[in-house]
Amino acid sequence: MLRALACAVLLPALLSACVTGRNSAPAFTYTTPDLAKGVVVGTVFESSVFEAHGASFGIVSSDPAALEGKSLWLSSHAPAGQVALQNVLPKVPTGKGSTFALQLTPGRYSVIIWLLDYGFRSRYSESSPKPIEFDVVAGKVIYLGRLDANRSLEVAAIHDNFEEDIAYLKKNPLLANASIENKALEVREWWLQDALGKEIQERNRAK
Repeated sequence: MLRALACAVLLPALLSACVTGRNSAPAFTYTTPDLAKGVVVGTVFESSVFEAHGASFGIVSSDPAALEGKSLWLSSHAPAGQVALQNVLPKVPTGKGSTFALQLTPGRYSVIIWLLDYGFRSRYSESSPKPIEFDVVAGKVIYLGRLDANRSLEVAAIHDNFEEDIAYLKKNPLLANASIENKALEVREWWLQDALGKEIQERNRAK
């Protein structure tokens, strides 16, 4: 139900907000504890052999009022108050990213789209291979995983990277002593539309 509603009603608004630059993530950044709300944390990372221009993941709520009419995009560009990530050789994959810590109204949310920034335009993903839903619980801090976009292959994944990410997340003074529950999401092979990597993979499988 949430998936169908998000695609039919919420996705156009989310895309419009991205195009016009209205990114509401700072509005929901965890800065002042509110026990009536819940906190979700994780990292967004763009794997790139060359220059990382930016990747973003779009989130909607089953209750549109929960986001106060705003769109919510999580970016690999570290906003104020978040920790920037950078992998350089010999560490792989190379690329850049950011932590995130959002304080949200309790309820069910869904990651429904991602994009890569190419400077002069953005390219958007296909529909997710499965529903990517998570629950925000009042008074709890929940780890959602690493939202990982691979620029070279034009594919994204969300996976458990808790052991590495926790060190970055704990640099946030509000999270330093927090109990963080690991409920990492899991999705693989979430392609951009018309991704070259997908075409190559399908050709290889057909051989």
